[in-house]
Amino acid sequence: MKGKHKTNLYVGIISLLIFCNALVLIPTHVQGNDIFFTLTVKVSTAYSKYMPLLYLQLQRIGIRLVVTVYWSYWYVYELMAFRNYDMSFLRIQTQNFNPYYSDLFSDLYGENGSYNVFGYHTRMDWNEKLGTGINEWYLTHGREIYPSYDDERVQHYWDWQQYMMEKILPLQPAFSSVNYETFWSTLEGYNITEGLMKSWGKMSWNSQHTGQLSTNEFVLADGNWDHLNPLYISKSSEELICDAILDSLFVFDSDGSFWPHLAESITMINETHYRIKCREGIKWQPDIDGNFTSEYFDAEDVYFSLFSWSQLSNDHHKFDWIKELQIVDDFTVDIFVDEDPSTGENEPFNLMLKYLQVKMLPEHYLNQTQIFDGKTPDLGHPAWLKFFTNCFGTGLFKMGNFIEDVETTLTLWENGWWLNSSITNDISLDWNRRFGSFINPIEQLRIQVIPSYRTQLSEYLSGRIDHIKLQDYHDVSSLLTGPDYSLQSDSKYDLGFFIFNMRPVRPVIGNDEPAPGDPSITKGLAVRKAIAYAIDKDEINNMVHGGEYIIADHPIPSKLSKWCNPNIIRYDHNFEIAKEYMRIAGYESI
Repeated sequence: MKGKHKTNLYVGIISLLIFCNALVLIPTHVQGNDIFFTLTVKVSTAYSKYMPLLYLQLQRIGIRLVVTVYWSYWYVYELMAFRNYDMSFLRIQTQNFNPYYSDLFSDLYGENGSYNVFGYHTRMDWNEKLGTGINEWYLTHGREIYPSYDDERVQHYWDWQQYMMEKILPLQPAFSSVNYETFWSTLEGYNITEGLMKSWGKMSWNSQHTGQLSTNEFVLADGNWDHLNPLYISKSSEELICDAILDSLFVFDSDGSFWPHLAESITMINETHYRIKCREGIKWQPDIDGNFTSEYFDAEDVYFSLFSWSQLSNDHHKFDWIKELQIVDDFTVDIFVDEDPSTGENEPFNLMLKYLQVKMLPEHYLNQTQIFDGKTPDLGHPAWLKFFTNCFGTGLFKMGNFIEDVETTLTLWENGWWLNSSITNDISLDWNRRFGSFINPIEQLRIQVIPSYRTQLSEYLSGRIDHIKLQDYHDVSSLLTGPDYSLQSDSKYDLGFFIFNMRPVRPVIGNDEPAPGDPSITKGLAVRKAIAYAIDKDEINNMVHGGEYIIADHPIPSKLSKWCNPNIIRYDHNFEIAKEYMRIAGYESI
C-alpha cells in the first residue's frame, strides 16, 4: 500500500475510533521507534477533527495517545475540574486578548488564573529575588506599566512571550480562524483588516458593475435598527451607523496600536490622574432640523459624554473607575481614576483606554435641561427623543434618508474634520496612511435592511449590493469564481492551541526532574518541546481547514500584530529536533 493511501486509511480508522470514544491502540513499534509512553488526550467534539493527525504525528517519535472525545458540557468539567489529561485542544475567541483591555493574559497563563488549564505554578520558575515565578512576574508587572499604551509595555509583553514559550511552554499555538468578505472587483481601496470607515478615504469605483445604480455610493445589507443613541444600542446594525456618524476620543487600529482622535493627546500626571487635551477646530454637525450650525467640540462635550456614559448608559457600571472629572479649561479635562473605591487610596485602572473609546455626545444639544439635581440631563427633553432616531456627531457621515424596514442612507459630511486637511495633517495622526487622502471620495453609504443572509447573498450576486460578509466561504466559493468578485480574509481575535497539562501529577509531561540529556531543563519541558516540534501544523491545516487558517506561533492572536514578538521562538515541524528532545528527556531508541 502506498504511503499516502496508507496515511489516509489510518486517519479514517482513527477518526472513527476517536469519535466513538474508543481507546486508540497502536503497534508497539512504529517506523523503527519504540513506544516510550502513553499520553491521555481529552478533547471536545468540536476539535476531534485534529486528533487523527496528531495521533499519527506523535507516534512517529514514540508517543502513544489514548484519546477520548466529550460533548462540550462535559469537556469543560474535564479541563477545569478533573484535570486528568496530558493534552487537549482549546480555542479562545475574544477581543479581550488585547493588552489594553483586560487581564486575560493572567487569567489564562497565570498561576491563579481562572482559565489556567495548563497547571502553571510559580514553583516551576521560582526566582528568589522576585519572590515569585518569572512568568508570574511578567504577567503581574505588565499590568503595572503605565501608561498602558507606552512602547515599554509592548516590549514587556514581547519579552514575556519569548520567556514563556522558551522556558515554560504550556501550549503549542496552532491556528487563528479567518473572516471572509467579498465585494465587486471594480471597487478599489477597501481593506477588510482596517474596516469600512478606515478604508473609505482610499476607496473608489473604477467602473460600474452589473446591477449597480451609481458609482457615487456604496451599498451594504444589514438588519433593522431600533435607535441610534450610543448609550443604549444593542445591535450591530446600530453600531455600524453610530461608528459612521460619531467619533471617540481615541481609537485602536487593527494591530492594537493606540492613536489620538477627537483628543489631541492624553497625558499621565500620575497613575490615577490623566489629562485629556481636546483637538480644536472640530465642528459638530447640525441637528435634524438644521439648527446648531456653529458648535465646536470642546471640554464640555468630553465631561458631559463621560458623565452620561457613567450615569445613564446601559454599561454605566463599567465606569465606576471614574472617581472625578474636572474641566481645566475650554479644551482640557482631567480624569481621576480609582479602580477600587472601597480602599483609602486611588488605584490605577488598566482598562481605562477601552472605555475612553466611547462615542462623544453633543453637550450643547442633549444638555439643554437637567432634572432636579441640576446636573443630570433631562432624558424627557425633545432633543433626546430626536437623537434616538436622528443622531449626529463629528464623524465622516451624517444621517440622510431613512425608510423603516427598507434602508438607511448616510451622506458624506463635507464640512467635517475628516475632510479638513488643516486638522488631519497633524503628524501624530498619520492620517493619510491610516485613513486615506479622500481624493474624490464616494459620497454616500446606503444600508439596505435585509436580515436574511441567503437573501443578502442573492442580492450581492445580482449586483444590487456591493459587499457581503460571508458566513461560510466554502458554502458559496463556487459562486464567487471569475473576475467579477474580489475576496479578502482577515484573522479573527482568536487562538486555537494544543494544551500541555504541566501539573506534577502528570508523570511524563509534567515531570519536573532534570532532563537526563540536559539538566538545565526539566524532563517534562523536554517532552513538551519534542511534541511541539513533532506537531505538523501545516499538515493539519491543509487536511482539516483546506490550508485557509492562519498558522499561529504566539500565545496571543496574530491579529494583535503590534503585540506579537516578531522574534518569538517558533516550533516549526522538525522531526529530527523532536527526536533530539526525546533523547534529552531520556527516551531514545536502542
